[in-house]
Amino acid sequence: MKNLIKKSLLIVAVLATVVIKATNINNNVKVNVIDLKLIDLKLKNTDGNLTISVKDAFGEVLYTEKFEENYFSKKYDLNTLPTGNYYFEIEGRTRINLMPFKVTSKGFEFKNNVESTYYKPIVRQDGDLVFISKIAFNKEEFEINLYDQQLNLLYREKLNGDINLGKKLNLKNLKSGNYSIVMKSAGKVFKQKVYKE
Repeated sequence: MKNLIKKSLLIVAVLATVVIKATNINNNVKVNVIDLKLIDLKLKNTDGNLTISVKDAFGEVLYTEKFEENYFSKKYDLNTLPTGNYYFEIEGRTRINLMPFKVTSKGFEFKNNVESTYYKPIVRQDGDLVFISKIAFNKEEFEINLYDQQLNLLYREKLNGDINLGKKLNLKNLKSGNYSIVMKSAGKVFKQKVYKE
C-alpha cells in the first residue's frame, strides 16, 4: 500500500510540474488550494539546494525530490493519500521547515504557514580544532558524538537550555585519520566527516 502511495505521488508530482514566474512568488512558502485535495506549493529559495519531501505521521518518506533553483512551484494531488496526518518537509543548506496537513474524508486541513523550523548544526574545522554550533530557537536538546573509523565512540555530550549551542573539540591527541561527528537534535541526525593529520 505504501509503495502504491509513493508511486502515485511521484507520478502526480512529475505530471503536475508547472512553469512559474518570479512575480507569482512571495518571500515565504505558500500553499494555494486549487481543489478539494489538490494544492500548489510555492516558495522562493534562499537556502541553497533543497530536498522537498512528503512524509507521514511516522516520518516515512512518501515522496521526495531535489530542487536547485530560486523559485519552486508544484501541484500535489492528495487524493492518493489515505486519511491521516502528514507534512511537507523542506530541507535546505541551513534549515528544515515543516508544514503539517491532515487528509480527511472531505478534503484536507492545511494551515498556510511553516509550523516548525529546525536549524542545522554548522561544523567548521581549523587544523586540530573543530567548531560546532547550533541555533535552537525551540530550545531542543543537541547531542554531539565523535566516532573513529571503526565506529568506536570517543566523545559524547548533550547541550541544551540555550538558543545558541556550541562546542569546540580538539583533535590533537588523536591518531591521524578520518573521524565522524554525528549530531542529533529534534529527531534529526546530521553527520560530518573531519580529518586529523
